[in-house]
Amino acid sequence: MTPADLAETLRAIVCDLVADDELDVEVPAMVPVERPRVAGHGDYATPIALRLARPARRPPREIAEAVAARLRLDQAVSGVDVTAGGFLNIRLASDALGEIARTIVRAGDGYVRDTAARGVTAHGVTPGRPWPDGDNDHTGRPDGDDHAGGVRAVTGLTADLTDLADTGLAGLADLVSTVGTDAARYSLARLPPGSAGARDIDLIDLDVITRQANGNPVFRVQYAHARICLLLRNAGQLGLGVDVEGADVSLLTHPCEGDLLRALGDLPRAVAAAAEPWALYRVARYLEELADTYHRFHGVCEVLPRGGDAAGALTGARLLLADATRIVLAGGLHLLGVSAPTRM
Repeated sequence: MTPADLAETLRAIVCDLVADDELDVEVPAMVPVERPRVAGHGDYATPIALRLARPARRPPREIAEAVAARLRLDQAVSGVDVTAGGFLNIRLASDALGEIARTIVRAGDGYVRDTAARGVTAHGVTPGRPWPDGDNDHTGRPDGDDHAGGVRAVTGLTADLTDLADTGLAGLADLVSTVGTDAARYSLARLPPGSAGARDIDLIDLDVITRQANGNPVFRVQYAHARICLLLRNAGQLGLGVDVEGADVSLLTHPCEGDLLRALGDLPRAVAAAAEPWALYRVARYLEELADTYHRFHGVCEVLPRGGDAAGALTGARLLLADATRIVLAGGLHLLGVSAPTRM
């Protein structure tokens, strides 16, 4: 169950409460689902009861209890806690959380592209066309005619670095020649809100982005992708592959596995937020968090069997999780116009 699936489930519950005359409100178009602010308080949280309290003229906790009672009947949910303020903290069953990985691998390399296209459409932007207004300091134009190109265009990413250099932005040309196109694109994409792209090249630390070290964000993300590709190649040499339908995702119960699954589930929110004008940094920061989460998982959870040990069901589940992470990292880098190397 992805956060989007959970949001739809919660909205359906509100619809049912209204239909059963237990709640007198207009059903919201979207139900917010977020990560809990405190670790250990479930997989996801929602403030929907607080949003409905005023129009319903009822205490938020009372509404939250009504929603929780119905949500607990869902087999994908293992527990629901209601806070004193009316927040719902939700724990998913291990197999439901693990289905996030299966959903991604089923969709394949198009998962991120399609997710991004939905995020753009939700913001009323036509893929492949630049933002119609605003003070634009970038040259935004589609990089190809696919949906991902449209997302890159509307977020201002696809400024052709060579074209920008030709307009007299010598600093940008120097940046590209010094660090390469990948590092230049990524570094510009992750500039903080309010930065003016090429005008703020001085914000980029050349010493950092030229190092092959964890302190270099583009290296960290690309290395996570390459690391997974190596893992999958090693699995192939052992006669193992990713079994999309056969993997038992209910076995993914380690805290590091749960963290990685939840990070994968955050992708739709990250790309939807990045569809706001010049909010592309959200995708870059998301990829960095995902890469860090994968590196922790890789360091703690053994994926492949050692020595002559036979591969068990957990191996298959972890290979699926690793492949889902590879797909999201590669797709996210593609949105930024950055390569996803398979070897480093």
